Amino acid sequence: MKSLPPQWMNATWTQKTAYLISTTACTGHWPVSGTWGALAAWALHTWLFPRALTLAQWPVALTILLGVTVIGILCAESTERLTGVKDDPRVNVDEVAGYFWAVLFLPAGWQYTVPAFFLARVFDILKPPPAYRFQHLPGGVGIMLDDLIASLYALGVMHGICYWFG
Repeated sequence: MKSLPPQWMNATWTQKTAYLISTTACTGHWPVSGTWGALAAWALHTWLFPRALTLAQWPVALTILLGVTVIGILCAESTERLTGVKDDPRVNVDEVAGYFWAVLFLPAGWQYTVPAFFLARVFDILKPPPAYRFQHLPGGVGIMLDDLIASLYALGVMHGICYWFG
């Protein structure tokens, strides 16, 4: 299990808050941290707001998506500056945002969210073009963008399955 960075003790309240958000309440310290971040997003989505990302709730869905993405970029960048580590493996808010992108406008229900979760993880690991190239961008944008592009692949596959198989 990874530990808090040595800079934690001298960090400001804002930096500590950004760190906790970017590591999804320190789940980024656990092995396979990306999966834990996506699993936290899946749990929040499934139990707290299962219909919020459906097409019927599109204003709410886009607000959530935009909020998680922008806050994720800002917090990931703050954590990168705090730790001095480019794309710190403890940062897993990109997987949280990636999951939300992967389920955008899908019908509510585990039969949609579970496959989307796994597809988002697979595409995040594989980083199909052009996702791989974007992880080299600086700061929070580089941390987040490769995962969001990979999640668009998962989103496309899921919407294709829903279209073809109803």
